[in-house]
Amino acid sequence: MRSHRPRPTRARFQVSLAALAIVAVLVLAVVATITAIAGRTSGSSAQDAVTPPASAASPPSAGVSTQNDGTTSSSSAPSTTSPAPATGGWPGPANTGVPPGTVMTKYDGPCSIDAVTTLDSVDASACSSLDIHVKNVVIKNSLLPLLEVNDPEGSVNVSDSTVRAGNTSMSAVSGYNIVATRIDATGGQHSFGCESNCTVVDSWLHGQYNPDGESYHNNAFLTNGGSTMVVRHNTLHCTAIVNANDGGCTGDLSLFGDFSPVSDVLVENNLFKANASSISFCAYGGYNPGKPYPMATHVRFLANVFERGVNSMCGAVGPVTSFLPSATGNQWSGNVWDDGTALAPAT
Repeated sequence: MRSHRPRPTRARFQVSLAALAIVAVLVLAVVATITAIAGRTSGSSAQDAVTPPASAASPPSAGVSTQNDGTTSSSSAPSTTSPAPATGGWPGPANTGVPPGTVMTKYDGPCSIDAVTTLDSVDASACSSLDIHVKNVVIKNSLLPLLEVNDPEGSVNVSDSTVRAGNTSMSAVSGYNIVATRIDATGGQHSFGCESNCTVVDSWLHGQYNPDGESYHNNAFLTNGGSTMVVRHNTLHCTAIVNANDGGCTGDLSLFGDFSPVSDVLVENNLFKANASSISFCAYGGYNPGKPYPMATHVRFLANVFERGVNSMCGAVGPVTSFLPSATGNQWSGNVWDDGTALAPAT
């Protein structure tokens, strides 16, 4: 006789199917529960990663004003905090002056502008200078000679333009009520000379004129007295070297109370370029007991970067002088060397 496995009865088979069904349902329920919990946990982590709380928001990118815009005056309340210094993208040949590809036409209008005018994509280099005597002149995408607003009733907004002032003892851009954005300014004893109410942003000030036979004292940005100035996110570079007549650079930025008090000046997020040949200090902060108006007030140096240069001091003597922190409204915050080391002011 052969032995054989007994065949299950129909009742036993039905019971087995029912048991298997119950087990399957339980397993599916457990798997679903685990999946749901894991999904909620994973979803919460992803949300935290892509949506940080407001207190962890990223700081403004370099070059973005912490005020309303780059063309307002600095008469608002002084900043209580300063943005992080920019680590790159400083103004230079690639992002200032007439944009590449601009087609310019020869300017044949008056060199002394007495009517409200907009100049766009013109070559005005045939003029020895453009003199503005009326408000609300606009100039953009243009090649310019020396640009002056010596009339306090005049004003100009110049952007994306190249200023070639040439061999002159005057400033390449100078006067009252000037807004300059993304300009490339060379020539002249100084790149930018402000009387009052000037804003210069995202610009490259360099290549001043200093003839061998003279004793010019050059600056990238200079005021001999005035108020309401914004100098923000520029490359400030006084490039002249000492000549036989002791001519050369004074500073990248100089605030001097020669003809009137210096007040309400915001110097923010600029690159101060080194020049150990002729700059004594890269910045002069407005305090000088020997000047007719010795005390500058409401001067704020915020988040600027000072290049160390070959002697590690920016200028031949040091990075900054004549800044008095205790003067009314003065503020020094977030200024650093180009290696990130904090920089303290000096009087």
